[in-house]
Amino acid sequence: MKTLKSELLKQPALWAVGAILSFEHLLTVFFWLTERPLLLILSPSTPAVCWPLLSQCEAFKPGPLLLQILLGTYAALAVISLVLWPLKKKPAEAVGLLWVLLVFRLGFIILDYRLTGNYHYIPTLLTLAFLLIPERARSLPMTFFVLYFTAGLLKLNGQWLSGSAINERLLPSVFTELGVWYVLVLELGFIFLLFAKSNRWFYFLFAQLVIFHLYSWHLTRFFYPSVMLLLLGTLLVTRPLISDWNIKATFQKVFALRSAVILTAIFLALQLPQYYLPGDAALTGEGRMYALIMYDGRVQCEPHVTLWKKDQSKETVPLLPPWLMTRTACDPLVYMRLAEHICQWTDRDPAVLQADLTVPVRYQGDSDWQPLVTATNICKRPLSYSSFFPNPWIAKSRKDFQTIGSK
Repeated sequence: MKTLKSELLKQPALWAVGAILSFEHLLTVFFWLTERPLLLILSPSTPAVCWPLLSQCEAFKPGPLLLQILLGTYAALAVISLVLWPLKKKPAEAVGLLWVLLVFRLGFIILDYRLTGNYHYIPTLLTLAFLLIPERARSLPMTFFVLYFTAGLLKLNGQWLSGSAINERLLPSVFTELGVWYVLVLELGFIFLLFAKSNRWFYFLFAQLVIFHLYSWHLTRFFYPSVMLLLLGTLLVTRPLISDWNIKATFQKVFALRSAVILTAIFLALQLPQYYLPGDAALTGEGRMYALIMYDGRVQCEPHVTLWKKDQSKETVPLLPPWLMTRTACDPLVYMRLAEHICQWTDRDPAVLQADLTVPVRYQGDSDWQPLVTATNICKRPLSYSSFFPNPWIAKSRKDFQTIGSK
């Protein structure tokens, strides 16, 4: 914190970064009041989808009144922080408020897996870089570089390169096919222009990033591109603070800092499980829980629990949880948690002998459904979930699948 306060005094323009990060929290509050209703997702009447490392999250849910108070407090602190940073007078209080806001957001997110998303992941990483890594004028652009370059690497898969991951609604498909390749060029090539000596090349890249996020508005809805466009303002703040931009020197100076090396290593380590775990991560959901996730192939599923009864009849209970996004819509963890809730009441029903969980999946456009999950007697033999190791009850590859029908 001492280095941040000293840099704020030496480079007053950095106060604008704090204002940008504070305003992003206000956007989050608006998002949680509208598109992803936090008060409903965390309501006691809504079955929780707990993270693996907090499997008893239901016990930590605040009551409806306390939840409203906490969300209101979060919003009020974001407003105070947004006012405090432009005043440029109280660095300790301003920095402390950013930490408090970060804890508030993470505290809400860990209470339900459905609240995860890149639109929280990216500003959290950028905030940590601002708070912890010295030489902010260089380390903040480097943070953007690492994020965009990693996003480009994650797009090196058949679903992205074929364009099938994009649910295009504005332009003919040929533009989508060209566009996915251009995004790779942007994120794996042009992104080096963040450190260009010439302002002309830097602003060329900046314009491309702005256009990219503006265009994604109709694909991802308002919040994600709004967050990214806001955060890009950080680059406009830091660019004039360095007079001798140089790619090699920037890399050397930033990664000579221990905090930069540690945070980057942690971030990259969290991306690895989706590569070393077997199977198609877009289908299995394994290895991506704590990672940066780009566009996946659009997966469809029909999850359900089959209840077998003493009178030899059966009942099929569809699992249709609200407020899922694309990356979690068919995630086996979600349906494992919902099946656990069903077990809570079937265990009290003597007429039910056994409950089986089935999650058939397919990519959008495929005709055949494939059983991603076929777990039997889940109430007597509860499933468990590992974030960093394979889960045996989740089918890993197409050779593990058996076609169960066409619809």
